[in-house]
Amino acid sequence: MLRRGRPGDGPAIARVLRTSWRATYRGLISDEHLGAMDGPEQGGRWEAILGGTSPGSAVFVVEEAGAVVGFASGGHERDADPRHLAELYAIYLLEGAQGRGRGRRLVGAVAEAMLEAGRPSLLAWVLKTNTGARGFYERLGGIPAGEKWHRYGGGFEALEVAYGWADVRGTLTSAK
Repeated sequence: MLRRGRPGDGPAIARVLRTSWRATYRGLISDEHLGAMDGPEQGGRWEAILGGTSPGSAVFVVEEAGAVVGFASGGHERDADPRHLAELYAIYLLEGAQGRGRGRRLVGAVAEAMLEAGRPSLLAWVLKTNTGARGFYERLGGIPAGEKWHRYGGGFEALEVAYGWADVRGTLTSAK
């Protein structure tokens, strides 16, 4: 079941994020960085996001048997890219929940929320070495839109690639 995130989902979202990062980025990111991801701190951060009043931002979760197995979040584009008004900040699914259209529906839900907020163009950043996610965005019609180095906590840096959609109508919103 796909639904909007709500207060109380923070710990489950943090668990999905932590578990997904450790599965997806092993070998791409240092084991030290992956091992240092703190569940309680991340859960609190997500609770603050879910309880906030940031207009135009959105968090969606996918539940299976009453447990959150994936999520996506989006809002204003953060780098002042004049071509894209909204950004898909994060999308993660547990491995067992992948490959069944849930990711596509999560992206579609965020795209639709951004469209409703008056932002019809969308950008998503992904590690350049994450070929699986890059293929996912390409299958959704994303067009390469730039590269940048991103600094994560603990001094870790990685090259990221952006994928953009000039207009989400009819492409991403129909994915929902």
